[in-house]
Amino acid sequence: MEYASYAEGAVELLNNDFSSIDDLARHVGNRPWLLAQIREADLSTIRRLQAEIGTIFGAAVRGDEDGAISLLNEALQRHPITARLVAHDAEGWHLHVGDSHRRVPEVLAAEALFGLATLTSQLGINRVGYCAAQDCDRAFVDASLNRSKRYCSARCATRMNVAALRQRGRARLAEV
Repeated sequence: MEYASYAEGAVELLNNDFSSIDDLARHVGNRPWLLAQIREADLSTIRRLQAEIGTIFGAAVRGDEDGAISLLNEALQRHPITARLVAHDAEGWHLHVGDSHRRVPEVLAAEALFGLATLTSQLGINRVGYCAAQDCDRAFVDASLNRSKRYCSARCATRMNVAALRQRGRARLAEV
């Protein structure tokens, strides 16, 4: 399992609006064993988890590495992680976190926090961020070699690059 994939789970939690059970069902839709367990009460728990992870991201983005790691460690204590080795879909043995018999929010918390902890131990907590594009506040994980990611998606990067190009063109025309 690549460390960034579980960390992306934290990003997906932050970037989703869980205003209904349908939103949560879409989020876990590719895992039928979780889909069957969703309850209305899970929504408020997921929203609290979003806020908790958002606080960790916020501290990291502000450059408060010690604060972000302290918040992450506190979250890891509140949300114990169960790990196991599994082999399915011809993937061979790999690590899964979040016992499939636990409630949906507990599984999602375990995955997200495990991902953030692993990412932090491998690359540092400063590898999380928020999109630099105008009118976008989506979170992202930067697993690039040179820590150069600034946007949540290629769409936002393209949009901002085109805007910058147009601005430079307007500036050149104004000089003439």
